Amino acid sequence: MKIILNIATHGNERIGLKVAKEFEKFNIDKDTLVVQVANEKAFKLHKRCIDQDLNRSFPGRKNGNYEERRAYKLSPIIKSADIVIDIHSTTSALKDAFIVTDLNSKTLEYIKVIKPKYVLIMDATKNNALISQAKVGIAFEYGKDNDPAVIKKIVLGIKRLLKHLKIINIKLPQNNTSINYFNVISTIKKPKVYKVLKKIKNYKLVYKGEVYAKNNNLKLVADENFYPIIFGEKNYKDIFGFRGLKIKK
Repeated sequence: MKIILNIATHGNERIGLKVAKEFEKFNIDKDTLVVQVANEKAFKLHKRCIDQDLNRSFPGRKNGNYEERRAYKLSPIIKSADIVIDIHSTTSALKDAFIVTDLNSKTLEYIKVIKPKYVLIMDATKNNALISQAKVGIAFEYGKDNDPAVIKKIVLGIKRLLKHLKIINIKLPQNNTSINYFNVISTIKKPKVYKVLKKIKNYKLVYKGEVYAKNNNLKLVADENFYPIIFGEKNYKDIFGFRGLKIKK
């Protein structure tokens, strides 16, 4: 089995490096667990990206900009692995988000092993995200970059998976977390100068007709019920985040 532990899809997210170092202690065969620095140039410069978001650039272009070329180079490598684990952090108040682009028998199996609090099925980005190229792609976006508790939770989740796959053999605490599933269906545009209301929280339902952002006396009103996902003003340039629907599994 070949597992890619993918870090620095966004070069300013250093959490993946810290997670990877935790698994150096296990001396796992390097052909079994491969650490991959996705956006090398941005990582060295401590920048999110060079030309565009790498996590929106797949499958890439041979003669495109830097991220498109990088995606083109990475795509066959990602496809060669049995599992790709992509590690992210976030500047939003999002917590404990376990991300997939395809909810199939394998991703469901691993979700039940890891037992994250929130599972996001990213239909909105399923064609151009890094994990969309994988046979089985999963991503951890559990919180802020330098939070030791976030690193600990990601490491524990990966340990649960590696134990399930019989790659490591260690004792781990029981996990009785209830899993919440969200289908993330579309983006929500961010007009200039508008600010999200403080009451708007990730995973908390916004009702049709409710105001979710303002620009002085101008208001943005929800045209349907939705759950805010990766929501905020600083996460993305042109969008507040994503529109989610809660589903049962």
